[in-house]
Amino acid sequence: MELKEEWILPDAVYESPLLKRTLLGLRYYGLLLGQSQPLKKAHCLRGMVFTVSMILFNCTQYVDLWQVWGSVSDMTANAATTLLFTTTIFRIIFFYLHRARFNDIIKVAHTGIERILGDGWDDEKDIVTSNVRYLSRLAVVFWSCALVTANMMCIYSLVLYLMYDGPVEGQRNSTVSYSTSVLQQYPTPILRSWYPAADGKANHFLEIYLIQLYIMYVGQLIVPSWHMFMVTLMIYGRTECSVLNHRLCFLDRYHKLGQNTPKPSGPDSVDNTERRTLIIDCIKRQANLVAFTRELEQLTRAAVFLDFVVFSVLLCALLFEASMTTSGVQVFIDVCYITTMTTILFLYYWHANEIHACANQLSMSAYKSDWYRYDRGTNRMLQIFILYSNRPLKMQAFFISMSLDTFLAILRASYSYFTILKQLTD
Repeated sequence: MELKEEWILPDAVYESPLLKRTLLGLRYYGLLLGQSQPLKKAHCLRGMVFTVSMILFNCTQYVDLWQVWGSVSDMTANAATTLLFTTTIFRIIFFYLHRARFNDIIKVAHTGIERILGDGWDDEKDIVTSNVRYLSRLAVVFWSCALVTANMMCIYSLVLYLMYDGPVEGQRNSTVSYSTSVLQQYPTPILRSWYPAADGKANHFLEIYLIQLYIMYVGQLIVPSWHMFMVTLMIYGRTECSVLNHRLCFLDRYHKLGQNTPKPSGPDSVDNTERRTLIIDCIKRQANLVAFTRELEQLTRAAVFLDFVVFSVLLCALLFEASMTTSGVQVFIDVCYITTMTTILFLYYWHANEIHACANQLSMSAYKSDWYRYDRGTNRMLQIFILYSNRPLKMQAFFISMSLDTFLAILRASYSYFTILKQLTD
């Protein structure tokens, strides 16, 4: 397999203050490559092994789902993680098919951050710094929630196995009753899945547990890494938009590029040529922001649309499982799982909404500048910018608008499905 040049990112990208922590997980998984990284093919092979492992295991989950078809409790216990793995695998395969485009958009974000920091304006640096801090706090919270959920599932399953005393002694005489007793009492593995064993899964707990433990740790690596990666790109879009809003509000501070000159004292002292240059730069930045957002929309809309379809079912299944279990630990795990899944959904819709809201402020920010001091030609150019910026910059997943209203609609649908399912089983 020959590695194409566009698949390899420059080493400087991994040092970007906004991107460097986000890209580490994807790089370790094997999706991203560095310029000076040794054994690049072996690195790619590791990512392919991880991905094939998840695909094969996800197939066993669907086999198990087919075997318990008709049993509502068993189906809901299987559905949540099965759907989560399916959407994750879809994202990974989509990345492999569009690796060059993903690398290009990473380079655009890196170049944009470097340009803002390189311009040397303290206010713009503060905007970048505040977004980097925000991303760091967000990553800590999200990773903590995801890791606690996954590791609690692993530990709880092992504890149940170690505490298991075996089937009732009197039932060993009957093969049928013994098999039934084992199936009813034997602790379940971490996840619901099919295992090719002629004598039943109960006699192969440790083998199944180790397989699922490996899959769980692969999932713990890629699921938080991928979602934080996409959210980071959205945060970069918001950062660029915030910087552009600041420039438009305070064009007088940028009157001399690269110099902190005092504010002009009268209308005659305005250098309209310089202002036109600044407005042209803002127009170019806005065009780049629109192009970046549209490309990000193209790379996320298929996965987000899939989430829109399956997350209502996923959250409904988790709510139903939490309502049916009698174990306090299992309830805690389900609550953490629900929180993690809701957070994933919220992150996409919230930050897409943030880009839209920030872009809507551009025309007002331009109006807040000292436009009354410009000549007619400069004002005409500013008017063109305002007219262009009035076009809404919304991200969509095909016909689904990525907004908070859509997020709330998914939550309402999940709860409605849960109440209907609860009524059918009571």
